[in-house]
Amino acid sequence: MYDIIIKGGRIVDGSGEKPFIGDIAVVKNRIVKIAGEINESAKKVIDARGKTVTPGLIDGHTHSELNVMYNRQQPHAVYQGITTIVTGQCGLGFAPTTPEGLKRSLRMNGGIFADQGKYLPAWSSFAEYLELLGGAAVNVASNVSHNAIREYALGFADQKLTGDRLETAKEELEKAMLSGAVGLSVGLSYYPGGFSDTEEIVELCKVVKKYDGIFCVHQRLNDGQIPRTSLEEVVKIVEETGVRLNMLHYRTGGLEDYRSVFEPFAELEKQGAEIHYEFYPYLVGAGLLLALLPGWAQEGGYDKIMERLSSASLRDKLLADMRERHKYFFAEGQTARVALTKDKYADSIGKTLREISEEHQETFQETVIRLLLENELEAGFVGVENQTEELKEKLYDDQYRLFTDDRYTVGSDTIPEGVLCHPRTFGAFSRTVRMMRERGVPVEYIIRKLSALPAEIYHIRDRGMLKEGNYADICIMDYERLRDQADFENPRRRAEGIETVLVNGLPVLENGEMTGILSGECVKRGQV
Repeated sequence: MYDIIIKGGRIVDGSGEKPFIGDIAVVKNRIVKIAGEINESAKKVIDARGKTVTPGLIDGHTHSELNVMYNRQQPHAVYQGITTIVTGQCGLGFAPTTPEGLKRSLRMNGGIFADQGKYLPAWSSFAEYLELLGGAAVNVASNVSHNAIREYALGFADQKLTGDRLETAKEELEKAMLSGAVGLSVGLSYYPGGFSDTEEIVELCKVVKKYDGIFCVHQRLNDGQIPRTSLEEVVKIVEETGVRLNMLHYRTGGLEDYRSVFEPFAELEKQGAEIHYEFYPYLVGAGLLLALLPGWAQEGGYDKIMERLSSASLRDKLLADMRERHKYFFAEGQTARVALTKDKYADSIGKTLREISEEHQETFQETVIRLLLENELEAGFVGVENQTEELKEKLYDDQYRLFTDDRYTVGSDTIPEGVLCHPRTFGAFSRTVRMMRERGVPVEYIIRKLSALPAEIYHIRDRGMLKEGNYADICIMDYERLRDQADFENPRRRAEGIETVLVNGLPVLENGEMTGILSGECVKRGQV
């Protein structure tokens, strides 16, 4: 007797092959049979006639590093049919660490992760951290983050990582890879990672290459910090190490031809380099207000930053450098909305930085400084899509063209904290399906891009496809009804159209409702 039989659904198995009508049988946490018809008995039969049955979707880019430990149900993911997430992207992460190091990192990154340290268990090594990610409603894999490695070896100092400290960083990275990290991520516009030079990252990527991990890149700003552009830096690292590459939230942003995004990597690809790209289906992002400060103002960590923000003698230099840095985050005429503050009831939440600066008769940069001081750096923002309609149409058309390139996938870049999160948290995957369906992209292509392809990129074994022997991570959806409902005004609206979600053979969503079952596991690179 089987535990579950899913009967009569349109099966889109994740391979990219055409859908077919059939049944799926599950025993414990594995798919044991897929056939046109299964007549044996089962403890539970799910009628999927008229529905589409797919692999559980895999979100390769989230910032649920801490959230998944106390918000175990992960509703924003489950409501979209996501059964596995990858975290530790953009160089942001918290392992390996020490008790004091974790406190420092939490204070520095409060604009994304909020003040959630009081809810967390203790860990030090990456292996200990990874084990704590199990027991949610979704499976969780993780990169090791550059910021965590660098902070562990050198703190928040603006120094080159060399000698014994570099060896410490490489040893900790190797331990993380051996523990099951899927790769290394960098976020070179954040700190302390932004204090690195190219040579440091080359040395770290040699370790990642040794274990065939993936190198995930949130680019450096082109602000003259290194003697090459940010893309030239990435090319050099791949040339020197042969590491597999994934370019995070990488797409067009203006009137450039969409094919221009591939040009910097064309020669590498000719030489056989494995390069992947991802985007999320919106035109603006989200982040921490601290990122708007220049690097010198962030050196040394929390206490030093607060001193500089309060310093009258440094104010003119700080404002000037912030004005220069502004252009890397916001196009002409763009602003952002305050989404997260230390005071969850603050009047500033939901207002744009422009509105706040006008209310207080101060400049944009002065508003940022004041908000950082008042909130002890715990302040985050979400962008505002105020591009012209013509540009919006062009950029969304670019996203369609990029999605239909085999090298591209989608990562939500979920930041689940904040009263007003970015709608991508609750909507990126359902929005992608809706947008591509409306443009006539075949269902089998869409589903492969959101399941089997990220499993291949991150070397997540036995997931991402409906296949006998694979884990029973299965989504049953009303495909034509699947759509996002979250928007910038109401970002926590659940997606519509996902009916049942199995994670490791157990229903975490049934008839559109969360069950409270927490059957997700920590997923280790290449592990069966």
